[in-house]
Amino acid sequence: MSGDDCAERRWPVAIVAVHWTAGLLAFAVAGFAIYLLSPPDWSQRYIDRYMALIGWHKFGGLLVLGLALFWTSVRRHTPRPSAVGGRAARIVHGTLLVLLIALPVSGYVMDAFVNARLELPLGISIPSPFAPNETAGIALSYAHKWGGFAFIGIAAAHAAAAIGHAMRPGDRVLRAMTPNPFQGKRSR
Repeated sequence: MSGDDCAERRWPVAIVAVHWTAGLLAFAVAGFAIYLLSPPDWSQRYIDRYMALIGWHKFGGLLVLGLALFWTSVRRHTPRPSAVGGRAARIVHGTLLVLLIALPVSGYVMDAFVNARLELPLGISIPSPFAPNETAGIALSYAHKWGGFAFIGIAAAHAAAAIGHAMRPGDRVLRAMTPNPFQGKRSR
């Protein structure tokens, strides 16, 4: 279907808000991890920085997980605007949603295999349900890292495709997922 078919049909405000919040937060969490894991050297100064700040990456990941699970539960009961989604769009969206769930889960399980507790900011501490297993923790760290890079690449391609839609005259696919303060009123 072309973008013209959706005219002024949009996603509901709650889904638009969750989409943009989860996407931007996931990019921020991924970027923060890259920042923490890319010091000029691993001197004590940078190890201390990592230890002081990694909890915020974990906390952000759990927020992303909550938003992704909320999106999944709400999306199932929401009709899709007619122009949104050919086969490629459904594959990309499905893959991004799987990664938004799998990355925080893999991060938690990875941490749970190497630490007795998941330590988060604000004094939040979650006990590990697993016995220590450094080998499993290391294996999951690679899956988590490369899954994060896959997320960044797929999300960047998703953003590029959205911009491509916005640049086509009369194509309203991106418009269906952008915030509209006048939702329900017809605009031209």
